Amino acid sequence: MGWLPHLRRSLIVRRLGGALALTAALVLCRIPASGGISWDIGMGIGYIAIALVLTLYLYPLRGDGLPHRRLFTLSHHRRIGWTVLYLSGLHVAVLLGAEPLVWQYLRPSTPFYMLAGLLGLIALGLLVATGLSGRKALRQPHPPGTSLSLHALLSPALLLLLAAHLLGSAQLVDSPIKVVTGCLLLCIPLLWIAYRAMRHGKRRPLTTAVPCLLAVTALAVLPTPTASSRLLEPMMTPAPVAVHFPHEKHTSTNCVVCHHNFVDKTGIGSCLDCHRSPRTDLARAAEATFHTFCRNCHTELAHTTTRHGPTRTCSVCHGK
Repeated sequence: MGWLPHLRRSLIVRRLGGALALTAALVLCRIPASGGISWDIGMGIGYIAIALVLTLYLYPLRGDGLPHRRLFTLSHHRRIGWTVLYLSGLHVAVLLGAEPLVWQYLRPSTPFYMLAGLLGLIALGLLVATGLSGRKALRQPHPPGTSLSLHALLSPALLLLLAAHLLGSAQLVDSPIKVVTGCLLLCIPLLWIAYRAMRHGKRRPLTTAVPCLLAVTALAVLPTPTASSRLLEPMMTPAPVAVHFPHEKHTSTNCVVCHHNFVDKTGIGSCLDCHRSPRTDLARAAEATFHTFCRNCHTELAHTTTRHGPTRTCSVCHGK
């Protein structure tokens, strides 16, 4: 047992362990349905990146009065930032390699959650760049605060974009309890940063406390049904993509579950006749409606039976 005191003194292990435990609490409450080996590897890389991002927020570089031994050194912060950037790029590359139709078919109709992920990747790159500029500025006698202020502004924006991407994709947060838990976990570091900024006069509230509190407010809105459905809306109305729907594999499902307008005898055309029409009572786009409806049904079946449709792939339904 002589290794226990040494482990307790290992600050890096404790910090990484804390962030990993928070992420595990979200993941292990219900494992997402598998999308294949390549897809699962890509998602696993993304989960690791999320854990490291939370580590940087929960254990910031400078702590306004906290003992220096309790904080990350500048080199640790920089290395983890680069690691997260590399992992995020690898996450995108693996998912596109596992499912090329994500790029080929969804590019004209990019939903808001995918745009949030792309913007989050850009924000992460800018955070690394401004962090490097801030590192050089800190070595000057009178360091300018431009790069550090931009770094502080981008930090809450990154967590907000990350939350929108996770909620809209429904990969990690695929149930209401996960949505609420995920938003609460992301609120914790932002509230901590805002608290320290308001308590200590060294930080400027306009670039620290105010952006963090605004991001917390937006995170509180994301779990609402309206906000969650908006994340699936496409950025623009695309041309219809060919869909292959094998009715013979859905014989155990009641027809009116999908063809709900058969009940009142109005269902005489295709789904898109209504869901692409200018009807005001159909607020959600056809892509958001069908992707949610089909994916949720397949995902629920994946947790109870081995016979279910695709949960994380495009080519099965959108085959040529």
